[in-house]
Amino acid sequence: MTRDELAQDLSYVRALAEEGRHAPLLGGSFLVFWGVLNMAAYGVQWSLLTGLLPGAESGASFGLLWGAYGLIAGIGSAILSQRVRGKPGLSAIGVRAEGAIWLGVSLAIGAVAIGAIARLFLDHDVNAPNAIMGAAFALFGAALTATAMLSGQKWLWPFALLAYLVAATLCAFANAPWAYLLASAASVIVLAIPGALLLRHEPSAIV
Repeated sequence: MTRDELAQDLSYVRALAEEGRHAPLLGGSFLVFWGVLNMAAYGVQWSLLTGLLPGAESGASFGLLWGAYGLIAGIGSAILSQRVRGKPGLSAIGVRAEGAIWLGVSLAIGAVAIGAIARLFLDHDVNAPNAIMGAAFALFGAALTATAMLSGQKWLWPFALLAYLVAATLCAFANAPWAYLLASAASVIVLAIPGALLLRHEPSAIV
């Protein structure tokens, strides 16, 4: 092998490595799923709080709503995890970072939700769960920021900034019923839309 041939081979390997660093992300289906699920759940919560749907007086409807939310979330996440396993590029740095970041965000939101619900029962504070939304969108923004920086997907930045803005607004007006309507709309913009854009560039499954 000549020196020129060796240089060409090294350049080729380097190009493959660079492409691997910026491989298509595989979390699009998860973002669409969570965006649509959150949109529906927040919309129903707002409808209950404003009296558009009956059952807010007893509180049973809220329990039914979030119980169904947890069930659908668990089943949907399991199905999507199986779907992603058949995709190429799972070992790419950006893809691995994306999975780790969103796993951490999910656990953090779960911890906030458990604490808020515990305060609901311990202090009988019906407004306690309202604190979850602001924290959730702040974490969404952090996840989008980290994913954008590590994967080279700079177009995610505007969605991250919007998530921070929504988080600040939800924290400032956490106890206002319309905050749930804002969170419902923002779930589509911050999660479902970038998820759909990621899906357009997602590679086909390995058969």
